[in-house]
Amino acid sequence: MLTLRTEPFPRPRDLSDATDPAVLYVRSYLLIRTVVGVLGVLLPVALLAGEAVGVPGPVQVRDSLSAYYHTGLQDLFVGSISVIAFLLATYLAGQPRTAEFLLSLTAGVALLVVVAFPIARSGLPAGAPMCGSTPQPPGCSPVEQALGEGVTEHVHEVAAAVAFLALAGVSFLFARAERREGGSRAAATAHVAFGVLMLAAEVLALVGSVRGLRVGPVSALYVGEVVALWAFGASWLLAGRDLWLRLVDRRRRPAALGVHDLAPRG
Repeated sequence: MLTLRTEPFPRPRDLSDATDPAVLYVRSYLLIRTVVGVLGVLLPVALLAGEAVGVPGPVQVRDSLSAYYHTGLQDLFVGSISVIAFLLATYLAGQPRTAEFLLSLTAGVALLVVVAFPIARSGLPAGAPMCGSTPQPPGCSPVEQALGEGVTEHVHEVAAAVAFLALAGVSFLFARAERREGGSRAAATAHVAFGVLMLAAEVLALVGSVRGLRVGPVSALYVGEVVALWAFGASWLLAGRDLWLRLVDRRRRPAALGVHDLAPRG
């Protein structure tokens, strides 16, 4: 029978021994966590920069991050989200009975659904044929053509919400680990704040999508998506801070840091 664990398994206190398989496992774990966090933070910036460099005409903020699927930056959007998704799905795979793994797996699978079921095309002229029509309108993905833009977009929105709910849960687990192991209270508070921010941003995105709200020149949907993505990335980068400090400064005594500082959160 599957027994779910919320506490981490024992980890090496000293990460300087590159011949220890356990140390190499933790370093690999840390690398995945860092790459995921960096991608989350940089994706909105990369999309704007890519549009400035590679898309003809003036730079414009789209109605949502997902809208980049139907632009010349489709490969960047799909590729980045897919990398994040696969890393999340395999994150902590060596500890499959932990709540953290199950939440990250859920988020990874949901993000794969996000890219497989794109949001509807925007900026269409009145009377333009919708996906599912014959002949196939330009810009429609095979899924949109088969299911129609409306159904595909609904699946996309549900999957995005599930992904960020799961990621918010991981942030709360990061906070729990900090408190349980006597770690930084400031870090624990920050993780809770990031988790709450993700949830609030998703509410803003949902309300903005339904009601067409705007925050100045940009849509509330876009603002919600960006804030949620940045909060997710920041939480994951913060969770690995002490591991990186320990790798950079090997002269620090292992006893100066608690096990919670050197072990992946569970």
